[in-house]
Amino acid sequence: MKRLAMVINLEQPGAAALAREVRAQLERAGMESAADETPAGCARCDAIVAIGGDGTILRAARLALPCQKPVLGVNAGRLGFLAGLERHEISALGRLATGDYLLERRMLLEVRVFDGDICTHEQRCVNDAVISRYTISHLAELSVACGGHNLTYRGDGVIFSTPTGSTAYGLSAGGPVVDPHIETILLTPICSHRLFSRTVVFAPDTLFSTEIAQEGLCLTCDAEPPLPLQPGQRLTIRRAEESAQFIRLKTGHFLDILNEKLMG
Repeated sequence: MKRLAMVINLEQPGAAALAREVRAQLERAGMESAADETPAGCARCDAIVAIGGDGTILRAARLALPCQKPVLGVNAGRLGFLAGLERHEISALGRLATGDYLLERRMLLEVRVFDGDICTHEQRCVNDAVISRYTISHLAELSVACGGHNLTYRGDGVIFSTPTGSTAYGLSAGGPVVDPHIETILLTPICSHRLFSRTVVFAPDTLFSTEIAQEGLCLTCDAEPPLPLQPGQRLTIRRAEESAQFIRLKTGHFLDILNEKLMG
């Protein structure tokens, strides 16, 4: 690798100083770097280094998707579950110049919103797509069609997760943790108003569809600002054809990361 774009969360304490240290490490290894979040800048680079927490790394992954560039996350936040390096490990960045790293592909979700037969919104999700209450006045009532069957939910909403997202919102809602190398789609209810309502794990090629039948619901993808939904709109959720690429400079097992990040 010769040129890297940097995505930095300057609102994160210490991220600016960490970015300077990262740039110095890259320059010592003969690589160029620039803080550039434009599509053109990403297209010219060999990879993207995201400095911040998981939200910053997710933003970088979405930015990298159109040009299929890999992302390396450097944790400047608290959890940093998607990060490939911690602050004290940035001396390993020189290995990018020699190709001494692994590329890990993660499945994505494709979400589409339809008004009639016209698609009015399309998005890719690294972690999850959430249909939930935009207001707190009424329960969300959703019927989700999949494979000729219907699942009915009453509560605060539902979460469609990738295996990567199983350690995000889905985990907080009581869902299972899934090894990111297993390709599947998880459907988890949020604060269900049923006594027995649990996550269902589906095959990765499952197509989900739901029609919005009430006001006050919204779509949130990877914790981005919510998109208000209107009655009569239809949503489809499926596995995306593309995948996200993450750079791994460490060889730790998924269970090691779980122990470090979630059980410590």
